[in-house]
Amino acid sequence: MTSKQRRSVILLVGLILLALLSLAFTRGLVDFPIYHISGRSLMQGRLNIYAPEFSGGPGMTYRYPPFFLIAFLPMSLLPYPVAAHVWYWLSVLMIGGIVRVVRGLLGSLKSRRPVWLVVFFAVAQYYVMQLRYGNAHLLIVFLMFASLYFAMRKKDWIAGLLMAFSISIKVTPILVLPYFAIKKRWNYLLAIALFLIPINLMPAGYFGFAKNSELLRTWFAHVLLDKDFHEVNGPINLSLKGQLRRYFTDIDYTQRVLGDTRYPSINIASLTTGQTDAIWAAVSAGAMFGTLLFLWWISNDKNRAGSNGPGVEKAGGAGGLPLDEPLQLGLMISLMLFIGPLSSKIYFTALLWPVAFLAMRVFAGEIRMPEFCRNALFAICVANVVLPLLPGRSLQRLFLVLGVDFYLNGLLLIALVLALISSRRALRSSIGAPQTQALSATRTS
Repeated sequence: MTSKQRRSVILLVGLILLALLSLAFTRGLVDFPIYHISGRSLMQGRLNIYAPEFSGGPGMTYRYPPFFLIAFLPMSLLPYPVAAHVWYWLSVLMIGGIVRVVRGLLGSLKSRRPVWLVVFFAVAQYYVMQLRYGNAHLLIVFLMFASLYFAMRKKDWIAGLLMAFSISIKVTPILVLPYFAIKKRWNYLLAIALFLIPINLMPAGYFGFAKNSELLRTWFAHVLLDKDFHEVNGPINLSLKGQLRRYFTDIDYTQRVLGDTRYPSINIASLTTGQTDAIWAAVSAGAMFGTLLFLWWISNDKNRAGSNGPGVEKAGGAGGLPLDEPLQLGLMISLMLFIGPLSSKIYFTALLWPVAFLAMRVFAGEIRMPEFCRNALFAICVANVVLPLLPGRSLQRLFLVLGVDFYLNGLLLIALVLALISSRRALRSSIGAPQTQALSATRTS
């Protein structure tokens, strides 16, 4: 059997498996029904889109800006079973797009096979869960990755449009943008700002300008400011904010309105949520500032050496992009999940990017990486393969409240920092060696 035939067989088996999963997953989607009910409510003339009864009752409230609901309306025209299958296959295509974006940046570099094995074992569980939930976050990750792909290729306007769409659905990707400020990518940032305005004014064509403005204000207050109800009833928050609350405040899980209340309390102190949130805000601000300062320091030598200087291998084949740029963006993505106000388990689909480029650094072999980086990848793979298979809902709930994914992301953050430091050292050595040789030759002559 030729390699082409093997790929065809693998593709066919994969499609059959995905089709079988669609029959299982579309019967019990968790988040997609909220979008469908919301769209139907809107078509029935209801305009109070953030009221509990609009989308199915308490615990199922619509939490996105008006733009997403208007964009989703064509899907709401379909009967629910049909819409669920269409959404499932669109999600599969988005996963393919996410992989294609990262593959395009990895290019023709060697050792891609172990990279993709590491990626599969490290993040596959998040993508399976994403398909199971039918959440819109997969769309946000796809748009963000595609935007970063085009931004790295200096196609600022299409990159800005894609990022504006991503932020207009969920604001979390905005935490990646300070990276482009320290890189002085003002055209990209300007494009995002300019596209955000018309995108969020689009629903005014349906609601009217005054009503759309009112809905945007309600969304801002409902989702970004008054989050206590969702903090209690939403998914377990695996960011720093959620960790601090679970470890240092008394959380009464019996208040959850949908009946999922059997989470153990693990707090070791009884601070107020205001106190832990203040700690979160301070640590997050410090972490963002420290990361940006670190990335500026890392980039300083590279800028002096030139973007195509010695010691920096390229992504995307010959004449491609310095591999450190996607690795630096990987650090920002990991930080986004670490310090963001809410990082539920499905949000960790975004870790595909940092895991892929860290694995490339580890397995490419051009630069010696600390053993910690390889061990961190191994630990993430083992944890994300073994732990979800352990039986018992009580045990899985314990893993959630302990924040296993939070700690794995923290491990990845450290590994990314060490990998970038090693890259910098290798670059300085490669710059210094020719200078030393030239100086020696001058003295000899």
